[in-house]
Amino acid sequence: MRPVSPTPSTEAAPLLACGNCARPMRALALRGHYGQAVEIDLCAGCHLVWFDSVESARLTGASTLELIGAMAEAQREPHQVLRERAACPRCSGALKTVHNRSRWGATLQLECARRHGAYQTFAQFLSEKGLVRPLSSADRAALAARANGLACLNCGAAFGRDDERCRYCDTTPGMVDVARLARALDPDGATESHAVHGTAPRHAALQCLACGAPLPEGASVQCRQCEATLAVGQLGEAHAAVSVLGDALRAHELSPAPHVRERKLTRLDGDLSRRRDFVRDMEASTQAAYEGHDPDAGFFDDLRERPWMVVAAAALLLLVWALFWRGGGE
Repeated sequence: MRPVSPTPSTEAAPLLACGNCARPMRALALRGHYGQAVEIDLCAGCHLVWFDSVESARLTGASTLELIGAMAEAQREPHQVLRERAACPRCSGALKTVHNRSRWGATLQLECARRHGAYQTFAQFLSEKGLVRPLSSADRAALAARANGLACLNCGAAFGRDDERCRYCDTTPGMVDVARLARALDPDGATESHAVHGTAPRHAALQCLACGAPLPEGASVQCRQCEATLAVGQLGEAHAAVSVLGDALRAHELSPAPHVRERKLTRLDGDLSRRRDFVRDMEASTQAAYEGHDPDAGFFDDLRERPWMVVAAAALLLLVWALFWRGGGE
């Protein structure tokens, strides 16, 4: 990911060549937080995303939604196997596997040894954001009964009934948690009234995150009570479920939604009393520290009252003399 120049250019920058297949990657100009523009390079055939730095966290919700849409579209391309000698697209240098730990668990990436950036597969990017959950036997049975079935979240290939890993890109089967995805795109709650969010999640086993109804065994993909989709086995299906939030997310980035602004102001008002108490405590501590001190007293009067200052000054002078003597001796 690299900053995009705010000034228009008459000539388009050359596309970055993928360090795995050598084909030009797709450059996505996306919006970052605080109006910052960033550019991400995506290789559709290898199903890889290249970040020039660790700035993926600076993407706004609408930009993350756009990136996931580009990933879903790229899954139409046949998968190119990752070579052992895949290289950095910047310097053609070697890549090393780096294991990281996010708030959602372990994740990894292929990082340039010279720190020019790093590759992540689509599945690794989604896992780092906490949007993927592992499959249970009930999930697998429920997906087998659906028309779309289960597909690899990385390359989009279909999983067989007994496949433990993708036969094309070696990715472990997983599901996109739609409820968590919607909240990740909109942490401020600007679109919280939309049906895709439903009610707040309840941290209990086998409960629908949309309506709270208990789920019968084997129905962990869709709630039978409200028919809300809880998790899906295809990236394109997940993107379609939350793409309705796009317009509202972009509008919120330009100007915060009224209810979000009101909520933040209320929180600030509630914190004012605590801040006033803190200031009063600081003033009282300062007053107590200088109580009885004569502002007209001279420097030597202060030294008599605080003998530790004499010791500190002597130690400082001794250190300066020692350094000076050592430098002169050399």
